[in-house]
Amino acid sequence: MSGRADFNPPLKSVFLSCCGLKSALQLPIFMKKFILIFIAILLAGHIPLSYSAESHPEAFELRTGFYINSFPEIKPADIEIALRYWLEAISKNVNIPAQSFVYTDIEKMRSDYYQGKINFIVAAPLSILENFDPKQLTEGYKLTRSGSSTDILLVLTHKDSGLNTFSDVNNKHLSLLTHEPMSKMYADILALENFDIPAKQLFHKISYIKKSSQLIYQLFFQQTDVVFVYQELYKLSCELNPQIGDKTQVIEKLPATPRVLGFFHPRVSAEFRDQVLSEVERLNTYPAGQQLLQLFQVEKATRSSIADLDSARQLKHRYIQLINKKKVHD
Repeated sequence: MSGRADFNPPLKSVFLSCCGLKSALQLPIFMKKFILIFIAILLAGHIPLSYSAESHPEAFELRTGFYINSFPEIKPADIEIALRYWLEAISKNVNIPAQSFVYTDIEKMRSDYYQGKINFIVAAPLSILENFDPKQLTEGYKLTRSGSSTDILLVLTHKDSGLNTFSDVNNKHLSLLTHEPMSKMYADILALENFDIPAKQLFHKISYIKKSSQLIYQLFFQQTDVVFVYQELYKLSCELNPQIGDKTQVIEKLPATPRVLGFFHPRVSAEFRDQVLSEVERLNTYPAGQQLLQLFQVEKATRSSIADLDSARQLKHRYIQLINKKKVHD
């Protein structure tokens, strides 16, 4: 390579200016060769000269991963259609490029989140807590129904069954909502607290049902003995059919907890997060957003924080303590 080879004029000027030089003649031959190699690398595109969307996609694009199992009562196809419709609306309204990805495998979702394929996750609190590092989560949104972003998990029995407390349910039939980890863990907690055995050993049969309304009607017609359902849906069922309230009773309840939460990855800029979340908070103000909220049977979305995982964390801690206590006794 000749020491007199021409530099790319703009790049040469930038480099010399940064070095405090007016001319390449002031540089030794080995330095000229170094600059030529440096410029060749830049021109090949291996070192970006400026911040770009291609090198930092997190800066301007919303890529959401939805854990479909956290929405057991909604058809996956309906969610995909609704999300696509809403993403088109948000892109049009505030010019935010957006993509959505629906997952049935939480481990795949976690891998994509850590690798940057998605930068926002939506799932049940316990699913998030058990599969994601809290240090890799930051603000997001939560869904609000009847003025609250939380719901109370109820344990119900039929009034004619004689099952008035959880200590009465030994060897009975338990029915739970499919893919609802909070109900499953709470059933184990109550079983361990009352009988020192997990739920699968306590009940002679455990069934998993796709819809909460089906759980309630199975209990109403005494096709099962014990069900776990959330209070808001139970209240609605009682309003639609008052006989349900007359024939069923609450024997245990879990304090209020969020049903679903969404969180950004911390690598996403605070400015972009605020832009997206401001738009999410407006969902109930225009038709496309209202239709999306109606699909999830909620009124609006509000901002969430890591503190919204506290109720799930407390439940998990309670469960672990009981498991460890049982191991010591065994």
